[in-house]
Amino acid sequence: MKDLNYVTGELAKGRNLQVNLPAYANSMMSLYNGLAYIKLSMNYYTFFEMANDSEFGKAEMSELKSLLDRFNDVVESQIAADEYSDDVYKHNVDELEDIRASIVRIMEVVTAYVDRLRIYEYVLNRIEYRFKDEEFDDAYYNNGLTNDLMHYILSDKDSVAVNNRISEVVEQLPMRLSKNKFYEYLRDSFSLYKDAQIGTVDDFAYTLGTTGMLVEPEGFEDMFPEVSELYNDIRSADYKDISKEQFDALHAKLTIAAQKMSDTADMYVMFTQLVNDMYTLVLSGRYVLGDVEETIRARRVIEVVLDDFKNNAGSGSSTPLGTDEHLDDLTDSFISFEGKQERIGETVSANDYAVAYALEHYRSELAAGNLTDEYENLAKIIRLQSGSDFMALVEDGAKLENADKDYVENVCGRLIDSFAASFETMDRTVRRAVMSAVLSQVPVFFNNIDEIQGYINTSLSLCSDVSERQACVEVLKLIMQG
Repeated sequence: MKDLNYVTGELAKGRNLQVNLPAYANSMMSLYNGLAYIKLSMNYYTFFEMANDSEFGKAEMSELKSLLDRFNDVVESQIAADEYSDDVYKHNVDELEDIRASIVRIMEVVTAYVDRLRIYEYVLNRIEYRFKDEEFDDAYYNNGLTNDLMHYILSDKDSVAVNNRISEVVEQLPMRLSKNKFYEYLRDSFSLYKDAQIGTVDDFAYTLGTTGMLVEPEGFEDMFPEVSELYNDIRSADYKDISKEQFDALHAKLTIAAQKMSDTADMYVMFTQLVNDMYTLVLSGRYVLGDVEETIRARRVIEVVLDDFKNNAGSGSSTPLGTDEHLDDLTDSFISFEGKQERIGETVSANDYAVAYALEHYRSELAAGNLTDEYENLAKIIRLQSGSDFMALVEDGAKLENADKDYVENVCGRLIDSFAASFETMDRTVRRAVMSAVLSQVPVFFNNIDEIQGYINTSLSLCSDVSERQACVEVLKLIMQG
């Protein structure tokens, strides 16, 4: 890989572009192609096992089954194609784009449910100890808990870890802020985003909105009917005057709904990774000449898994994947891949910066060498392989512009207005849960250690509900032990 490192360095210096621009692109395409083949073969096998254990007949899984069938058709056309025709290429790109967009739409609904269930988990947690006959250590709550929390927060020397611990603690402390104080914290948080990119400001507002149950995406009511029914029961409960029987029933419903959404999210995240790797293969395949051993082995694995998908995926069958001979071949292939994915990943990560540099500085040279499409495809591949599974593949230029003070204040103002409207009809216990969850997502709003300790002391002292105090102690102990 020394040659690629050398070529990348030469590109950065603007030397011998006629030779180095195509040499760099071809090397990177080959590496990404091999990386995607290895990842796809391993994850495709794992996903088959997950899919075979899932109930594709259920309404909640029907759309995933439909998308998977389309994805398998793309795999089949890509793997089986003798020649890399423009028609096959365009069809597969269009299909993968559409599948990816569908997954994003579905995951928005999944995320909305996960955020809402998290709020009601907080609510139920705070009233659980009404129905438990356990002694409460009031002395520890008033004297020792703050010291233990401060020790936990400050025991890590890494500032990022410290901030994460502060957010964890803030989310679980008793919430006794007034609405106006909550809005003040939001304004302070948004003030830090002045001169940030517009897309960053918008993403921050969206995150707070989804966390605070303000966003209800299309399909929320009907995409997951069983979870929707459970959630509506949880949402409509009267938490001020609740019996133990009602609490137990709601807790059971929350557990079922949360598990279903967690399983669904796991399936779609892995499916997205498959789509991203297949998309990488489609984009890179037209620039790669010949196969290396890893590619040949990976293709064999993919063909075996595809064949079994076509025969029995989603049937609920416990049929093993392939024959014993196939399983031995798969095992040998996976063993041969050990370490290679990491080595290729390190190499491309060390050299991928040259793609953006070339697109910014060498546009005329790329056009002269008919390399523009190849470099733009490389830019997409870098995003597909970035680890941010749902990242947009093309940047919106408007979102890259810096947000001025007025823009930030307007975004913040609209968000606060939305929270104010939602709080008007919201149960106080639920409102406190929303505030806690939202504040756990904002940048740390303390200026020094004394402010952190003061916030903790105030939160603990203002809570007079013994069951909530006990719940907070138990949850915070788990955090400190974890």
